[in-house]
Amino acid sequence: FAVVVFASAVLIACPCALGLATPAATMVGTTIGAQNGVLFKGGDILERAKDVDTVVFDKTGTLTEGEMELTDVVAFDGESEAIADGGQLAEREARGEDDVLRLAASAERGSEHPLARAIVEGAEERGIELGDPEDFENVPGQGIRATVEDREVLVGNRKLLSGNGIDTEPAAETMERLESEGKTAMLVAIDGDLAGVVADADTVKPSAKEAVSALQARAIDVMMITGDNERTARAVAKDVGIDPDNVRAGVLPEDKSDAVEAIQSEGRKAMMVGDGVNDAPALAVAYVGTAIGSGTDVAIEAADVTLMRDDPLDVVKAIRISAATLQKIKQNLVWALGYNTAMIPLASLGLLQPVLAAGAMAISSVSVLTNSLLFRRYSPETDYKLLGRLR
Repeated sequence: FAVVVFASAVLIACPCALGLATPAATMVGTTIGAQNGVLFKGGDILERAKDVDTVVFDKTGTLTEGEMELTDVVAFDGESEAIADGGQLAEREARGEDDVLRLAASAERGSEHPLARAIVEGAEERGIELGDPEDFENVPGQGIRATVEDREVLVGNRKLLSGNGIDTEPAAETMERLESEGKTAMLVAIDGDLAGVVADADTVKPSAKEAVSALQARAIDVMMITGDNERTARAVAKDVGIDPDNVRAGVLPEDKSDAVEAIQSEGRKAMMVGDGVNDAPALAVAYVGTAIGSGTDVAIEAADVTLMRDDPLDVVKAIRISAATLQKIKQNLVWALGYNTAMIPLASLGLLQPVLAAGAMAISSVSVLTNSLLFRRYSPETDYKLLGRLR
């Protein structure tokens, strides 16, 4: 009798099902993510994403298409200015506008920044012949400095020109108008004098607003970090539904990681979403770093999650998959512990024969695996539900 009780108790207490509960669900969750364009670097990341309470988006290339287009050129001539808005300009003003654009685009040819490429492409589309810049210098977070046709050309923000002793006040009204339209306006100075303004615009991704709304519906705070100016950043934030108070504008590339750490110092668990080299440090320090698949290799390497599609909605899918996987793990543990809780007392009392105990142990493992495999039917288009339709 003692041998029978001993054998039955040992067999039914075998922790096989408990050992399968977590890895089986995690493997299926990782597969679901891959099928939906969401790659998790490990099971720990898959389980961690569900705890995110704040999502911090980079602006350019993440919430927006990242394909900038030259939209406006403003040339200053003393106290007057000419705005290129598709209307007819006087011949003298048109020459002034072309001169500003030609020098600015020639200087920007030495830069790989999307804003710079948009200026260069815009000038080429207008048939303007460009020169090659000399003594090119990139000023991080401010703009560029170069020599074109023996002229010193500055293209950048207010800080760049002010730091070089150039008064930007004459362009204040024009800058405010362009920035309130969600455009990125850059000042142009030639030989120490304010010469004009060039403006680029980016298109917000169609799914950006829906992604922000879905995250907010899950009680997740949504923030935006950008090196762009405050006015432009707030215009984009308003367009996608982000609270203006959650916008961090004018953040230098090297300060993005500090901004994310400051957010997390408030007790938040932040997911940083970015795509560029400048976002890599912020992705590394975030609770969960998420890189857009179309971004740079450095950003992808630094991130915990990679979104293969250039779609902000996949951020929501990543969090849904993580939450669903945890629910499936809990279900598996209930199955496994349920068998042990019910059967061990019976085995200890000698009411369960060893052969039945062995069968019950096998059934518990099969139940856990079957429950995990059924999880493959889940689609992260919606939150996971135990009962009801899964699609």
